[in-house]
Amino acid sequence: MKREQQEETGTTGTNYVNLGQLYPSPGYTNEIIYLYACRAESFGDTDFDDDEFLEVERIPMEKAVGMVMNNEIADSKTQVLVLKTAQLLKEGRL
Repeated sequence: MKREQQEETGTTGTNYVNLGQLYPSPGYTNEIIYLYACRAESFGDTDFDDDEFLEVERIPMEKAVGMVMNNEIADSKTQVLVLKTAQLLKEGRL
């Protein structure tokens, strides 16, 4: 998880919190997605695989929540992660 985070975002973090599991398509597949949040501590270079084409963009949490609520983020796992993380920040738990 931490290695993948660094490779794909260039960040390292602290205070990792397990946000649980997500079943993206129950009844269709047995895939399980494990969700974690952390505080980004450092920002560096990415290290994508040859077949990965990603564009990393820093988005403030308040804006990300707005994007979820305005249907600008359609990916379900990202929606869940953003909303759970925002709630933990609001409660002072992250």
